[in-house]
Amino acid sequence: MELLIAVILGAAGFFVGWNIGANDAANCIGTTVGARIIKFRTAAWLMAVFVILGGVLQGHHVMKTVGKGIVISSSAAYTQFHGEPAPEEFSRYFPDDKLPDLAIFVALLSAGLFVSLATFSSLPVLTSQSIVGGVAGAGLGIVGMQAGFFKLTVLFKIFACWVISPILTMILAFGIYWAVTYALKGAKITLFLNRILAFLVIATACYVAYSLGANDVGNAIGPLLNKYPDKGLYLALLGGIAMGVGALTYGRKVTRTVGSNITPLDLPGAFAAQFAAAIGVHFFSVLGIPVSTSQAIVGAVIGVGLTKGVKAVSRKKIGIIMVGWVLAPSCAAVFAALLYRLLAALM
Repeated sequence: MELLIAVILGAAGFFVGWNIGANDAANCIGTTVGARIIKFRTAAWLMAVFVILGGVLQGHHVMKTVGKGIVISSSAAYTQFHGEPAPEEFSRYFPDDKLPDLAIFVALLSAGLFVSLATFSSLPVLTSQSIVGGVAGAGLGIVGMQAGFFKLTVLFKIFACWVISPILTMILAFGIYWAVTYALKGAKITLFLNRILAFLVIATACYVAYSLGANDVGNAIGPLLNKYPDKGLYLALLGGIAMGVGALTYGRKVTRTVGSNITPLDLPGAFAAQFAAAIGVHFFSVLGIPVSTSQAIVGAVIGVGLTKGVKAVSRKKIGIIMVGWVLAPSCAAVFAALLYRLLAALM
């Protein structure tokens, strides 16, 4: 029975990872493909390799936050967080002193479903927010509106970083693009210079993929760490492979949205957008905060567009993307809470 549970939960984690890879492929390679430097398939293979590397080498930071830093499912953690013993009903909510298997499954399924819907609609949604919403929603399904069972300070910190991340990458991209274009001002654009710029764009795409792996592998399989705390490396590998498969099999549609529909990108623009997004996501990954690569790269692309004036940025496309940003995590949380209550009652 335990083996069957492990297979089901592993499949749910793979499903989320596949969806993140399919949706967030655009964040890694959208600008590279949009600038027509390399073909989508080649870019997707590069992304798959570096996503796995990022997840295995640095994915543990965010895994811990998503797996154990949102819902207080351990009596020892409750005592440490609140400075008082866990209430009597704690053992009823968390009989094994950890998230129930059903809650892990529901959190992963809810996040995966809503990211799937967005991917099929070609929208780069917040995959990080979707899994955080799924985990929080599963927690609500277990304990209801009892705030003491949630690490609210951690959630507030995550929310704050969701706001800061796109602003940071927008400013970084604006500055990087301005510096690059200033340095190239008056320079003769030769074939050699174009090749150097193209190489830099590909290199920063790989850096974004690495940062994606370091951050979003934790989103894909972080809840599983709650059940298998000693299998972090294998879980990171599972998440990285799932994301790579997602990019290769269904990443093309969202890649087109980010790569060409927000604002036209030249080589310096693609480099600036990707480099800024990679720096931002990597920074938050080291802090263990699950941020959205979608927000980061969209913010960076907007920053590049703003160097050419506000009219160079498609406000309509940005508005549609932002609606997806709000709906995905909210719907994932509500759906997870209701689904957990329903399945718990049936079982």
